Amino acid sequence: MNHIIPFKSRGFSGPHTDHLLFQDNKIYVMDNHRLALWAWSDALKLTQSSEQFNLLHIDAHPDMSDAALNDIQKLAIDWSTISINDYQHLWQTEYNIPLIRWDNYLTIFLDQFSKRVNFENTFSATHKMGSSKKLRHDILPHELLKFMNDYIGERLFYNPHRWIVNLDLDYFFSPQPEKVILFSDDVIDQIAKCIKTGIENDIIAVCTIALSPECSGSWEKAEWLLEKMFGYKFDIKD
Repeated sequence: MNHIIPFKSRGFSGPHTDHLLFQDNKIYVMDNHRLALWAWSDALKLTQSSEQFNLLHIDAHPDMSDAALNDIQKLAIDWSTISINDYQHLWQTEYNIPLIRWDNYLTIFLDQFSKRVNFENTFSATHKMGSSKKLRHDILPHELLKFMNDYIGERLFYNPHRWIVNLDLDYFFSPQPEKVILFSDDVIDQIAKCIKTGIENDIIAVCTIALSPECSGSWEKAEWLLEKMFGYKFDIKD
């Protein structure tokens, strides 16, 4: 397991604070979803080939704000070489905040790497919260497990393009203030199984998983669900 950002504290993540990022083969786990774009660039070498990817975004939020898009377009970012440290410190000077945040990284990805996305097969499972904008299809909660079994887990419907699966664990929790689990153990276990099967069969090219501790209710709840679904359990690194 590659600890790209060693886990040193369970602090506030919010829109742009990063406490951890680790990689295990095709899986990247982070507390802040804003790191997903860096993980995709790192895993898929997006500037070095012409392969197109399907996209499945599973999240309680669309993560598709246009904020900072104009600023990104003005920069000549070399995505093939940018380090995680340089990525974290891309800055929006007008507001004195990081340029890439938890609500805009997906918009930036679709803009910067539009030629690498098979837009016809882009799917948004967000409980219909907000706008999926450029993502072509919405998936309702009761449809998600069947969709994943059909296209990712068992590959019943052939598609020549591999998948980027972008999972935020807050999807499985109710809105504030209760933050209780919305899905049965069976459904959660089957979704995790689909992802594992898709990775094993190379149907999934990369899977990014965000803990989003505030949106999932707490670090404790997010870590519990991560361990339940994927077996990851981690300690603070000294």
